[in-house]
Amino acid sequence: MFVVVFNKKIQRMMMMKMFRAGMPWILACASLVFIVSCDSDDGEDVHPDPVSYVSLYNASPDAPDLNIVVDNRQINTYPFEYSDHTGYLRFYTGDRNLKFGPFNASNTVVDTTVTLENEKAYSIFVVDDFNKASLLILNDNSDEPASGKAKIRFVNLSPDGGAVQLRAKGESTSLTEGKSFKSTTEFFEVDAKTFDFEVVSSDSGDAKLQIPGIELQEGWFYTILVKGYDTPPAGNTNVLSAEVLVN
Repeated sequence: MFVVVFNKKIQRMMMMKMFRAGMPWILACASLVFIVSCDSDDGEDVHPDPVSYVSLYNASPDAPDLNIVVDNRQINTYPFEYSDHTGYLRFYTGDRNLKFGPFNASNTVVDTTVTLENEKAYSIFVVDDFNKASLLILNDNSDEPASGKAKIRFVNLSPDGGAVQLRAKGESTSLTEGKSFKSTTEFFEVDAKTFDFEVVSSDSGDAKLQIPGIELQEGWFYTILVKGYDTPPAGNTNVLSAEVLVN
């Protein structure tokens, strides 16, 4: 099974960046960031506050619906469910405290402080079984791809899927080395065209997932992730699957 998620492109920074307006349950709260883009009354320019761009993704396959708490303020009004993805949100730079726990409950399963840099972009994934959940924090900044190229990276977020590789269907050589749980490649260049990808076992070389018809646009950045359980616990339906995100 696979899902393709496309975010709306709204800004070009050091690399071409893709943004989505964010899921409807994210509050537009000034505690995260407030951007000033006008002049002051006395004619002096008012400079925007330093800002980082952070996307959040729930990849914990047995987690309940979650709260998202930033600097002790909950920012979601609706549950943060498995496979939910916020797209890029604007955060103040510096040290930001992130907490995740069951929705509408006071207990916390993840409590981490991250350091964010001005005009940098990050992807933060809640990973692993819920009783030992942690955050995987990826730096999304990279040089722009060459003419006729896109950039992709490959991330393994399946707790029990073993080491896997990404391969273009019909090719004998994989695009990546084997990646174990919570491992990732850097962004790397591929031709900007339509691919039929496969996720293959590093041990056997057998295809575990098919990801057909993925059209990669010139100059764009993509994250291809593997998530879910290869062997789900009783009652759990979050089976091994793949998703393509546009960064």
